This record gives sequence, C-alpha cells and structure tokens, in this order.
Amino acid sequence: MIRKALIALMFVVAVTGGPAHAGEVRTAAADSVPPAASIDDLAWLAGEWSGEGIMGGAAREVYSPPAGGQIIGHFSQMRGDDMWFYELLSIVPRGNSLVYRLKHFGPDLAGWETQEAESAKEFVLVAQEGDAWYFNGLTIRRDGDKGMVASVRVELDDGKVEELHFRYTRTR
Repeated sequence: MIRKALIALMFVVAVTGGPAHAGEVRTAAADSVPPAASIDDLAWLAGEWSGEGIMGGAAREVYSPPAGGQIIGHFSQMRGDDMWFYELLSIVPRGNSLVYRLKHFGPDLAGWETQEAESAKEFVLVAQEGDAWYFNGLTIRRDGDKGMVASVRVELDDGKVEELHFRYTRTR
C-alpha cells in the first residue's frame, strides 16, 4: 500500500513541476557500452545533502567517501513530521564503469524489494559530461560547490513515465 501511495505522490510532484528541469534523465540503448569511470571520480559526493523532496517533504542524502572500491550511502524522505521511507545505496564499479544500486525500506525498516542482491534497483552509467553523471534512469549533477540536483525516472502504475527532481545543498 505504501508503494502505491508513493507512486501516486510521485505523480503529483512530477505533474506539478518538481524543483528542476524536465529531461535531466537519460535512458541507455540496449546495445550501449557504459563509459569508463572510476569510483574516485565521484568523491565530491561525500557528505550530507539536504533539500526538498516529494510533496515538499524534507529529503536528505548522505554519501561516504570512496572506500573499498565503492561509495555507500542512504536517502531519507519525510512526509510532514514523519519518516516516510529510506533507501540504502551503493555506487560500485562494474567492468571499467560504474553502477548506482539501491534498495527501499519503509519507516519500520521493512524492505520493499526482496533480500536477494539481484533485487536491488540498478542504474548503469550512460554518460558523464562536465558535472553531470547520467546513469540509466538517474542523473546526479553537481551544481556549484555546495549544490547537487538528483533526477530519477519513475514508471507509474498506468505505465506513464515521469521524472522527479531533488535540489540539494551540502550541509556537511
């Protein structure tokens, strides 16, 4: 039920024009080859990022510095004064490129996906241009020294695809 509510709310945010521009997210062709990239290229993500999330609720992303060949972190989304859901995430090398992986959890830490590693949502790197990192369905763009915009493509229950945009400021 919470997933259906989340999808419905994502639709409202997307239709009302979230806090960034449409068209931020790219999709890879089936035969595309991920570009070469190193985990150290994303070291600038390390720290805490806060901003407005879905339906105007507080959102926060926290990333570790690269360690052990990967970056780990978490995302949290508030709904009013209540925690709504979390994501645990990792950015890991695959071949000579990178993959952004995540799993969702409710406020009681019940997982939305199964426990198997294959059930993680994966976003394979499609391109890197300047301060923008385009993963398949997810974009992370550095916005000056203290800003970041994250955009994600979501598929709604009716099959329609929308983009959600999160504008963050570095808080630590």
